[in-house]
Amino acid sequence: MADIDVQPGVPARARWLPQVRLGWERQNARWWWLGAAGAVVVLAGAAMAVWGMFPVDLHEPTHYAGIMAPTCGLTRSVVAVFRGDVATAWRYNPAGLLVAAMSVAVLARLVAGGVVRRGPVLRVRPGRIGWIVLGLALVALEIRQQGQADLLMTTGLR
Repeated sequence: MADIDVQPGVPARARWLPQVRLGWERQNARWWWLGAAGAVVVLAGAAMAVWGMFPVDLHEPTHYAGIMAPTCGLTRSVVAVFRGDVATAWRYNPAGLLVAAMSVAVLARLVAGGVVRRGPVLRVRPGRIGWIVLGLALVALEIRQQGQADLLMTTGLR
């Protein structure tokens, strides 16, 4: 029995495997929103690292019942990264390290692209395996964050 391709011209194994391509684009305007989001994270994280956390409660309702989401502790983690305390950032939420690094990277790409009118573009098609790995990583992060509930229920960084 032969394999039947649902997408003509794309082998069945290509739909399973992640694909990553790095290229260059002449137009920087297409990705400005990503750089702007990075700028917000960098500016807010740096401001909170210097002057302290904003006095705003950003928790979802389940947090008060002791149910932690994968994003619980993310703000405190990013602020700890900008303070230079990687160990504390990891304790609050390991994803904060990734968020801080990606925010700085997309902001740098926006600034560099504005100067040279050209910038790198990373195109990622996760494929089925990539989506499965991402789903498992989110489940693992959820379990980890639930194990950190006592820490995450405190007021945290000042």
